[in-house]
Amino acid sequence: MKHFLILTFVISFFSCQSVKKNPSEASEPELPNTDLYEPLESEASSDEENYQAAINFINSYIESIGEVEILEFVRNSPLASEKLKSELENIVILAWEENPKIGLLADPLVDAQDYPANGFELYEHNAATGYVIVKGIDWDEFKLAMQLVKEDGHILVDGCGIVNMPKAKRVER
Repeated sequence: MKHFLILTFVISFFSCQSVKKNPSEASEPELPNTDLYEPLESEASSDEENYQAAINFINSYIESIGEVEILEFVRNSPLASEKLKSELENIVILAWEENPKIGLLADPLVDAQDYPANGFELYEHNAATGYVIVKGIDWDEFKLAMQLVKEDGHILVDGCGIVNMPKAKRVER
């Protein structure tokens, strides 16, 4: 019951935020760069093309910061696996339980408070494991670990930052 009440509070909190909109604006937020799935390994011309789902996901998230809440972005992203969505929701709920006044101390998707404003590019990719490390464009020292999986015939982001990533696979800060 306690978890249900907390979940209801968190959902209410995020859905009740007031934003003025023009009548001509659509009620659904437009998420950049997430409308297409990436090719499967069997469809791709090389293993290197498969990491593009990770780059598209994190760069569209960076573009949406300040416009869309983190949970809303991930829930609406066709590049996020169901496991990533549920793990992020658990992290947000736990943060609000532990500290109701502040909530998250850092962004769990970028595993930091700051992030490269110009987005990310590939640093390293292991096609066999699905692990990808991206680095900041104009901020080479900022690296972020991600994991890709095949789910329902598509390559999806299953781990990002601290969300659904084993500690041993995260980039040290």
